[in-house]
Amino acid sequence: MEDALNVLLVAEGSGGHVIPALQVARTLASRGARIKVWYAARPHTEPLMAALAGQAGGASIDVDPIPLERQTNWLGRLRQARRLWRQAQRCFDTFAPDVVVGFGGWVSAPVVLAAKQRRIHCLVHEQNVELGRANRWLTRWVDRVAVSFEETGQALRDTPRRSVHAVTTGLPIRQAIGSVSRATAAARFSFAPDRPTLVVFGGSQGARAVNRLMAGVAHALTPEERRSWQILHVSGSADEAMMRDTYARAGLHAWTAPFLIEMEVAYALADVVVARAGASTIAELIRCGVPPVLIPYPHAGGHQRANARMVGAAFGGIVLEEAEATPQRVLEAVRRLMGDPDLRRRMSLQLRTLEHGDASQRLSDAILEAAHR
Repeated sequence: MEDALNVLLVAEGSGGHVIPALQVARTLASRGARIKVWYAARPHTEPLMAALAGQAGGASIDVDPIPLERQTNWLGRLRQARRLWRQAQRCFDTFAPDVVVGFGGWVSAPVVLAAKQRRIHCLVHEQNVELGRANRWLTRWVDRVAVSFEETGQALRDTPRRSVHAVTTGLPIRQAIGSVSRATAAARFSFAPDRPTLVVFGGSQGARAVNRLMAGVAHALTPEERRSWQILHVSGSADEAMMRDTYARAGLHAWTAPFLIEMEVAYALADVVVARAGASTIAELIRCGVPPVLIPYPHAGGHQRANARMVGAAFGGIVLEEAEATPQRVLEAVRRLMGDPDLRRRMSLQLRTLEHGDASQRLSDAILEAAHR
């Protein structure tokens, strides 16, 4: 067990940021540290975030949402940043962290800068292949940058005129991912374990475009595909009823929900996944070796495109840009994978070459090393 250390983890309020922070919180707590987790509370993701935070609770882990109003201009964002700075200063007076870790999003910036003013050790962790804007800006202020993929670390080390200490840790995901049997997963959804299964994740950003594509796919399936395929679709709350009705009218055996906490059961059942290309989704696909059809979210700096390109370059999946994606193209890609078990096996092997071992332990090591410096 490590010496008792206080660690503050700060994350944007989406699963891709919060899940790695919570997983590292558990690992650090198991090693004797006291943890405080702050995440930005967003109305459209708060039910999922609250459920995840509830799972992470423990005597040495304190998880608190940061209520933030939606801002459409830089002046409002600046006022929020000032409030976060003051909140961080009050936290430092009472909790006294030995190290502060930012997991991306602009909410990390004022907290990390407040910590640097107090000469507290700071790290940031980048989930995506390309650094987000906040993390890119913070690299000049932090002691270390932890990255999920080696190519990100290499790009940082090659940055001219800037000394960046980058360490490749991988992306922490829940330990349960990859640990469930197909039979157990099938029973969870009342599915047949031997039927071809398509799993669809819309993601917290841009789920509607994926849902509309899948509605078109459902109508274009052949009678044989409708009889033999089963579909598990995590749709987001806005389109849940529409997708359930679409699959019912198509005569498909399908399960739909706005979100799913036990993602491990979905991956255990999946033959093929249709999804966005968020960093956590990519890491989970790599862990499970499930070949995907990726439709990267084209906004938010375009970082999902870089994630998808990495998978495509490794021949681990099929990538379709949203602007070019149609129901027929998505269906063609799914049919190609569903109908070729050998291709799925080859893609699975290629995906697994991108894994970096126990990312939570590696990132925890980097955090504790910084705290002891």
